[in-house]
Amino acid sequence: MNCYILTGGRSERMGRSKAELFLPRVVGAAAPLFDDVVAVQRRGDPSLSIRTIHEGDHADTAPVFGLVRALEDATGPAFVMAVDYPNITTAALTEIRRHFEASTAPMAVPVWRGIAQPLCAGYRPAVLPVIHDRISKGKLDLLGLMKDVAAATFPFDGRELMNVNTPDDLAKAERVE
Repeated sequence: MNCYILTGGRSERMGRSKAELFLPRVVGAAAPLFDDVVAVQRRGDPSLSIRTIHEGDHADTAPVFGLVRALEDATGPAFVMAVDYPNITTAALTEIRRHFEASTAPMAVPVWRGIAQPLCAGYRPAVLPVIHDRISKGKLDLLGLMKDVAAATFPFDGRELMNVNTPDDLAKAERVE
Protein backbone atom coordinates (compact mmCIF):
# COMPACT_ATOMS: atom_id res chain seq x y z
CA MET A 1 0.00 0.00 0.00
CA ASN A 2 1.27 3.46 -0.91
CA CYS A 3 0.98 6.61 1.16
CA TYR A 4 0.08 9.77 -0.72
CA ILE A 5 0.91 13.09 0.90
CA LEU A 6 -1.18 16.01 -0.30
CA THR A 7 1.21 18.95 -0.62
CA GLY A 8 -0.71 21.22 -2.98
CA GLY A 9 -2.23 23.60 -0.46
CA ARG A 10 -1.43 27.28 -0.82
CA SER A 11 -0.23 27.67 2.81
CA GLU A 12 -1.67 31.19 2.88
CA ARG A 13 -2.54 31.12 6.59
CA MET A 14 0.87 29.67 7.47
CA GLY A 15 2.69 32.32 5.48
CA ARG A 16 5.20 29.83 4.11
CA SER A 17 5.12 26.43 2.46
CA LYS A 18 3.89 23.67 4.76
CA ALA A 19 5.57 21.18 2.43
CA GLU A 20 8.92 22.87 3.10
CA LEU A 21 8.21 22.90 6.83
CA PHE A 22 6.77 19.43 7.35
CA LEU A 23 7.40 17.10 4.40
CA PRO A 24 10.60 15.55 5.78
CA ARG A 25 8.88 14.75 9.11
CA VAL A 26 5.80 13.27 7.47
CA VAL A 27 7.83 11.21 4.97
CA GLY A 28 10.05 9.99 7.81
CA ALA A 29 7.01 8.72 9.70
CA ALA A 30 5.39 7.10 6.65
CA ALA A 31 8.40 5.56 4.90
CA PRO A 32 8.90 2.57 7.25
CA LEU A 33 5.25 1.56 6.91
CA PHE A 34 4.30 1.97 3.25
CA ASP A 35 5.58 0.54 -0.05
CA ASP A 36 6.06 4.02 -1.51
CA VAL A 37 5.52 7.55 -0.22
CA VAL A 38 4.34 9.90 -2.96
CA ALA A 39 3.75 13.66 -2.94
CA VAL A 40 0.66 14.99 -4.70
CA GLN A 41 1.20 18.54 -5.94
CA ARG A 42 -1.03 21.03 -7.73
CA ARG A 43 -0.65 21.11 -11.49
CA GLY A 44 2.29 23.31 -12.45
CA ASP A 45 3.97 23.27 -9.03
CA PRO A 46 7.51 21.88 -8.89
CA SER A 47 8.19 18.27 -7.99
CA LEU A 48 9.44 17.67 -4.47
CA SER A 49 12.24 15.56 -3.00
CA ILE A 50 10.19 12.34 -3.28
CA ARG A 51 8.24 10.86 -6.20
CA THR A 52 5.72 13.54 -7.10
CA ILE A 53 2.51 13.33 -9.10
CA HIS A 54 0.40 16.31 -10.09
CA GLU A 55 -3.32 17.00 -9.94
CA GLY A 56 -5.21 17.34 -13.20
CA ASP A 57 -6.78 20.57 -14.41
CA HIS A 58 -9.57 21.96 -12.24
CA ALA A 59 -10.95 25.39 -11.52
CA ASP A 60 -11.67 24.94 -7.81
CA THR A 61 -9.34 24.64 -4.85
CA ALA A 62 -10.00 21.66 -2.58
CA PRO A 63 -8.08 18.64 -1.28
CA VAL A 64 -10.49 16.32 -3.08
CA PHE A 65 -8.53 16.92 -6.29
CA GLY A 66 -5.33 15.63 -4.67
CA LEU A 67 -7.28 12.65 -3.36
CA VAL A 68 -8.52 11.89 -6.88
CA ARG A 69 -5.00 11.99 -8.27
CA ALA A 70 -3.71 9.74 -5.50
CA LEU A 71 -6.43 7.15 -6.07
CA GLU A 72 -5.86 7.26 -9.83
CA ASP A 73 -2.18 6.48 -9.21
CA ALA A 74 -2.79 3.75 -6.64
CA THR A 75 -3.03 0.15 -7.74
CA GLY A 76 -5.22 -0.77 -4.79
CA PRO A 77 -6.03 0.56 -1.34
CA ALA A 78 -4.14 3.72 -0.46
CA PHE A 79 -3.38 5.85 2.53
CA VAL A 80 -3.85 9.57 1.94
CA MET A 81 -2.75 12.32 4.27
CA ALA A 82 -2.14 16.04 4.21
CA VAL A 83 1.34 17.36 4.80
CA ASP A 84 0.16 19.48 7.73
CA TYR A 85 0.37 16.79 10.41
CA PRO A 86 3.89 17.58 11.68
CA ASN A 87 3.48 15.46 14.83
CA ILE A 88 2.57 12.28 12.94
CA THR A 89 4.57 9.21 13.90
CA THR A 90 5.10 5.76 12.47
CA ALA A 91 3.29 4.32 15.49
CA ALA A 92 0.23 6.51 14.89
CA LEU A 93 0.18 5.63 11.19
CA THR A 94 0.50 1.95 12.10
CA GLU A 95 -2.58 2.20 14.33
CA ILE A 96 -4.62 4.04 11.67
CA ARG A 97 -3.55 1.58 8.98
CA ARG A 98 -4.49 -1.34 11.26
CA HIS A 99 -8.03 0.05 11.60
CA PHE A 100 -8.26 0.52 7.82
CA GLU A 101 -7.07 -3.00 7.04
CA ALA A 102 -9.46 -4.50 9.61
CA SER A 103 -12.40 -2.75 7.95
CA THR A 104 -14.17 -3.50 4.70
CA ALA A 105 -15.47 0.08 4.43
CA PRO A 106 -14.35 2.15 1.44
CA MET A 107 -12.81 4.67 3.82
CA ALA A 108 -11.48 4.34 7.36
CA VAL A 109 -11.14 7.69 9.09
CA PRO A 110 -9.77 8.47 12.54
CA VAL A 111 -11.69 10.90 14.74
CA TRP A 112 -9.49 13.13 16.87
CA ARG A 113 -11.10 15.31 19.56
CA GLY A 114 -14.50 14.77 17.95
CA ILE A 115 -13.34 15.83 14.47
CA ALA A 116 -13.08 13.36 11.59
CA GLN A 117 -9.68 13.44 9.87
CA PRO A 118 -10.31 12.36 6.24
CA LEU A 119 -6.92 13.81 5.31
CA CYS A 120 -5.16 11.11 7.31
CA ALA A 121 -7.13 8.04 6.32
CA GLY A 122 -7.29 4.86 4.31
CA TYR A 123 -9.17 4.75 0.99
CA ARG A 124 -10.23 1.92 -1.28
CA PRO A 125 -10.52 2.41 -5.07
CA ALA A 126 -14.32 2.01 -4.86
CA VAL A 127 -14.61 5.60 -3.61
CA LEU A 128 -13.25 7.07 -6.85
CA PRO A 129 -16.49 6.88 -8.90
CA VAL A 130 -18.38 8.42 -5.98
CA ILE A 131 -15.83 11.25 -5.80
CA HIS A 132 -16.11 11.90 -9.54
CA ASP A 133 -19.91 12.03 -9.24
CA ARG A 134 -19.70 14.42 -6.28
CA ILE A 135 -17.25 16.70 -8.12
CA SER A 136 -19.59 16.83 -11.13
CA LYS A 137 -22.26 18.13 -8.74
CA GLY A 138 -19.93 20.69 -7.16
CA LYS A 139 -19.65 18.72 -3.92
CA LEU A 140 -15.98 18.99 -2.95
CA ASP A 141 -16.11 18.34 0.79
CA LEU A 142 -14.62 15.16 2.23
CA LEU A 143 -17.03 15.00 5.17
CA GLY A 144 -19.90 14.67 2.69
CA LEU A 145 -17.93 11.95 0.90
CA MET A 146 -17.62 10.09 4.19
CA LYS A 147 -21.42 10.05 4.52
CA ASP A 148 -21.99 9.06 0.89
CA VAL A 149 -19.74 6.00 1.12
CA ALA A 150 -20.51 5.04 4.74
CA ALA A 151 -16.95 5.50 5.94
CA ALA A 152 -15.81 3.61 9.00
CA THR A 153 -14.66 5.90 11.78
CA PHE A 154 -12.74 5.16 14.94
CA PRO A 155 -11.49 7.26 17.84
CA PHE A 156 -7.86 8.28 17.90
CA ASP A 157 -6.22 9.83 20.95
CA GLY A 158 -2.93 11.62 20.71
CA ARG A 159 -1.32 14.77 19.45
CA GLU A 160 -0.20 13.11 16.22
CA LEU A 161 -3.37 14.24 14.45
CA MET A 162 -3.06 17.87 15.43
CA ASN A 163 -3.49 19.69 12.12
CA VAL A 164 -1.29 22.77 11.63
CA ASN A 165 -2.45 25.63 9.39
CA THR A 166 -1.08 28.78 11.06
CA PRO A 167 2.03 29.84 12.97
CA ASP A 168 -0.09 29.78 16.16
CA ASP A 169 -1.16 26.19 15.39
CA LEU A 170 2.50 25.26 14.96
CA ALA A 171 3.45 26.82 18.29
CA LYS A 172 0.62 24.86 19.95
CA ALA A 173 1.66 21.63 18.23
CA GLU A 174 5.21 22.05 19.45
CA ARG A 175 4.00 22.61 23.04
CA VAL A 176 1.55 19.69 23.20
CA GLU A 177 2.90 16.70 25.04
